[in-house]
Amino acid sequence: MSETTPGLEATESQLALDALTEVMEQFVTDWEAGQQPPDLRKYLPSADPVPHFLLNELIKIDLEYRWQRFNFPKRLQEYIAEFPELQAESLPVDLLYEEFHLRRQNGFEVDPDDYLGCLPTASPQLQQLFDLNHAYQTTSLFHQTKPQTLDQFQPGQTVDDFELLTLLGQGAFARVFQARQNSMQRLVALKISEDSSDEPQTLAQLDHDNIVRVFDQRILADEKLRLLYMQYLPGGTLQSVIEIIRKTAPAERSGSLLVSALNQSLELRGESRPAESVTYQTLRSLTWPETICWIGIRLARALDYAHQKGVLHRDIKPANVLLTADGVPKLADFNISFSSQVAGTTPAAYFGGSLAYMSPEQLEAYDHTHPRLPESLDERSDLYSLGLMLAELLTGIRPFQTPAATSNWSDLLKQMIEQRKTGQSLQASPQHLPPDCPEHLVTVLQKCLAPDPQDRWSSGQELASQLELCLNPRAQQILFPSSKSWFHRCTGCEVLIVVLIVAIPNILAGLFNFFHNQKHIIEHLKNSQDAFWNIQSAINLIAYPTGLGLIGWLTWTLIRGGTVQQDRSKSPDTNNSLLQHRCLRLGHYAALICTTEWIIAGIAYPISMHFAIGSLPASAYMHFLGSLLLCGLIAASYPFFGVTYFSLHTIYPQLIQRADFSQLPPAPLEKLKKLSWVYLILAFLVPMLSIAALAILNLDDKLAIVLLTIAGTLGAVSIFRVFQSLQADLDALIRLYAKNQPGTQTDSANRF
Repeated sequence: MSETTPGLEATESQLALDALTEVMEQFVTDWEAGQQPPDLRKYLPSADPVPHFLLNELIKIDLEYRWQRFNFPKRLQEYIAEFPELQAESLPVDLLYEEFHLRRQNGFEVDPDDYLGCLPTASPQLQQLFDLNHAYQTTSLFHQTKPQTLDQFQPGQTVDDFELLTLLGQGAFARVFQARQNSMQRLVALKISEDSSDEPQTLAQLDHDNIVRVFDQRILADEKLRLLYMQYLPGGTLQSVIEIIRKTAPAERSGSLLVSALNQSLELRGESRPAESVTYQTLRSLTWPETICWIGIRLARALDYAHQKGVLHRDIKPANVLLTADGVPKLADFNISFSSQVAGTTPAAYFGGSLAYMSPEQLEAYDHTHPRLPESLDERSDLYSLGLMLAELLTGIRPFQTPAATSNWSDLLKQMIEQRKTGQSLQASPQHLPPDCPEHLVTVLQKCLAPDPQDRWSSGQELASQLELCLNPRAQQILFPSSKSWFHRCTGCEVLIVVLIVAIPNILAGLFNFFHNQKHIIEHLKNSQDAFWNIQSAINLIAYPTGLGLIGWLTWTLIRGGTVQQDRSKSPDTNNSLLQHRCLRLGHYAALICTTEWIIAGIAYPISMHFAIGSLPASAYMHFLGSLLLCGLIAASYPFFGVTYFSLHTIYPQLIQRADFSQLPPAPLEKLKKLSWVYLILAFLVPMLSIAALAILNLDDKLAIVLLTIAGTLGAVSIFRVFQSLQADLDALIRLYAKNQPGTQTDSANRF
């Protein structure tokens, strides 16, 4: 593993908010542990000037503890006297708002006009806060206080039915232990927290392979605490993976990084490595982009499952993704999630999250000065957070740098909202991307981070399908061709190219048929030359324009239909599936049209000659019909493969890009795969039948036999190569679509 390279190490601004959060957590912890107020100044950095954001947030915490939990009230004037940075003209409105409500909650009669007069320049903002329709909600980042009773729980103790073994993690409001449940003799993860949310009711609805399974809960009524015990996962979290990524150059990242993080976590917990696990071993062979897709597929499907149950997570971040011993990710910590299925709950009651991973609309709802309500959020907000986390895993840095924390809380939120609404291109810093990163993976994550929810993936299943596509390079190249590919450059010329693909073999077959019949039939019939030329010209002038025109029209309707679908909406109607089916059959339609015309011509030629010059020998009738039928077979097999291959790579992607391909059935592709075998047999039969016919008719035409042999062999070899490529393309698409069929999603999510 390499040393940290310049540009890879997270910048100070990116880590600033995390560091300040740790300071605030420590301040809360010290308030809980002591009998006297901690000295607020000790928690401020020695740098000058002091970050206004940190000072404001610490004052909010201090105010709450002094007024609500302890009898140490303090007024803002005292803070202003203590900290010269807080001059009246720059005093944040949220501090005035907090003191106003804390005093009211403690029985003081407070007139809002008294506060509005304190800061005339900010009066409109204060008025907006005081006029909010909903009840008071604190603007503090730490808007709850940790129960003092949490400090009493330490490893080695027994709580209810649980023996506490190791502290796995802690925050301001909960502690998580590795514990042994004595009654069941099993290891569990035990979360001890306030009995203040419906997290167990939310998680009780969820039964998915990539969501941490909650076993049950117990309530300590006397202490008003909840014991939530769940599946114990020894593999750590994705946060530890990100820490390793930041120290590794992009070119050196691979699935082994995830394995290294797992090993470190397992060793720390005294667990053995699952060396025989297929998943564990396969992870070692994955590239880093493949690893990101592998993780993302599972988490996206877990979110899709939760969303279908009416549950929003709303706090997706690396620390909330736990790993099993062999690396399977599982979503955890639905503590602030919202479930529409739990009676008596509202989104506002559960609102929170981690700022660094919030969508712009979630940040707006988090900002009390913004009119957006938590109720307006939907599953696309979770998908934004997941995409942002996956982008950080891929590059080692967060797409959005945290603004300098020198302003007040509301200003910081507005800066972050503006960042996200401006958007960020992952391709803007290619030095952070792995060299083997697929272009489509960047596109998928970029769409997750679209500022407008309407422009994001509509569901977790759709996102998972797109990530599956990144693991299937051949299918990816078909459905989303590179802008540099020649298929992409053919856009706009599809009708012309399809017509040429059909016309060329038909014209060559027609020339061969003309000269062959001229030599072996017409030259032996008296007064037949002029009639033959006239009939030949008439039939060709009718057949070629009609056939090629019909094929061109069919192609145009596909292109036009796809354009109409795109213009109509971003969610195509069911007619799109019909267009896709017709596109896959376009080569077959072209072959049928050509073969039909050659058969009709094979009947029309001798009949027309009969009326023009009189009766023909029986052998002439058979010769006309046989030669045109063989040319018809040529006209069927060659256009089929050419048109099918071209339309699959140029027209089909245009239809798919506006549809949810995860819902497409593989049956049409399987039928096309079988049909291609029929045309391959025809392609190999044509030269053999032609040579056999010449031999049977005892025609002394060595040149024709040589030409047929050479042309037939070259044509068969060419067709076979196209056939092989087409089969591989169809197999790739069938595998992709089959994984997304109902009943196979859970299984496919845990397969490689």
